[in-house]
Amino acid sequence: MNILHHVARYAVNQKMGRSLKWEEPGEITPRQRPGKSFLYIHVPFCEHICPFCMFNAHKLNRESNQVADYFDALKRELLMYKQAGFDFGAAYVGGGTPALVHEELAEFLEFVQQHFDLAEISVEANPHVSDAAVESFLAVGVDRLSLGVQSFDDGMLKKLGREGYGSGEQIRERINQLLGKFRILNIDFIFNVPDHDPEILARDLDIAVADKVDQLTTYPLMEAQQNRSYVSRQGRISYDLEAKLYKQVILPKLREHYTPVSSWCFSRKDKPEIDMLDEYVVDYFDYVGIGTGSMSLHDSRVQVNAYTLPLYERMVNSGKLPLVLQTYELPRRDYMLYYLMMALFGRRLSFKRFEEVFGVPFKRAMWLEWLGLKALDLVYEKDGYVYTNERGMYVFLMILREFFTHVNRFRSLAKLASHKLEEAHGYAKLTFEPLAGGD
Repeated sequence: MNILHHVARYAVNQKMGRSLKWEEPGEITPRQRPGKSFLYIHVPFCEHICPFCMFNAHKLNRESNQVADYFDALKRELLMYKQAGFDFGAAYVGGGTPALVHEELAEFLEFVQQHFDLAEISVEANPHVSDAAVESFLAVGVDRLSLGVQSFDDGMLKKLGREGYGSGEQIRERINQLLGKFRILNIDFIFNVPDHDPEILARDLDIAVADKVDQLTTYPLMEAQQNRSYVSRQGRISYDLEAKLYKQVILPKLREHYTPVSSWCFSRKDKPEIDMLDEYVVDYFDYVGIGTGSMSLHDSRVQVNAYTLPLYERMVNSGKLPLVLQTYELPRRDYMLYYLMMALFGRRLSFKRFEEVFGVPFKRAMWLEWLGLKALDLVYEKDGYVYTNERGMYVFLMILREFFTHVNRFRSLAKLASHKLEEAHGYAKLTFEPLAGGD
């Protein structure tokens, strides 16, 4: 592990692992909030749980009112944020496998659009997404469909527990059927699975480039409590291999035809209308996550929702925000560091925007970080922006990887806090056990 790995890990651990303190969640004070926020909508239902996944998912049960009850609760929670003065400019629907419940989801997205003027809507799906789901999403104005492909290689699909979605050739055929239907068709690739063969990753990227897929997201395997047994069965995650795959395979394969819009998301150069990123919050200063297990960052606090379906629905239906964890108010400088991290993960930071948000010039507020970024040759300055170069792109990929490692710990804390709340209030045992996984 090189020195920059240690720097990234130390920096994130200092802030996320040691500095964050938790308090009893409270209600949000209604007030006028400047600008628009980003809305994340969690739809946790899955038919099959991928062994490498880290997210909060629940087994789909069509023989109950599970889905209808959940979307009713989502509507109630959304309106609580509207009453608190939030306005949303874009929405991302993740899971779980949202396309499994496309009819209910489409109706919910119509409800969201009745209350907020959304510029962009993105929805996750797996390669088995049905024609009916596609038509439902197009009818309600979904701009971006993101498919969890992970690989076109049959051996890799089996290793990832994804063989149930068809062969690599069948997945490729489905992608080509979907190209052109949405403004953006994104496909996700996972890399740095233990002993990941660089030639397999290179072939995967060659196929996507040859088929002119609109957008590619290449994210590294991350270890969490939810997928630790899977990772340990596969072997050890090597960060030296991660660096090799990123620098010697991903960047060279995509450099000619794709523009990096974040450290791990790449959009086609010949489609300038592809301007939407993925679920990672780069263009919005704060965000709200609704649904079970969702996370939010606003009003200088990190908040986590109830992890289990019964607790989430009980809290919302009783008129309470379903929060089980909340940090103390973040110091202003920590907020600046978060903003810096997300902006440079998204490849650029605007000096003007930073000063608008924080009321102080970037180079004055963050002079030490600015000197360090330049000394390490991670960025360059142009036309009022700081941009990451390719070296800096990998550093901020490492930083985000470490950041999400801590986010996954928050999810584990939320699960524990949820069960404790259920016991303390004498709630019934879970009707539908939460499963670690999702698309």
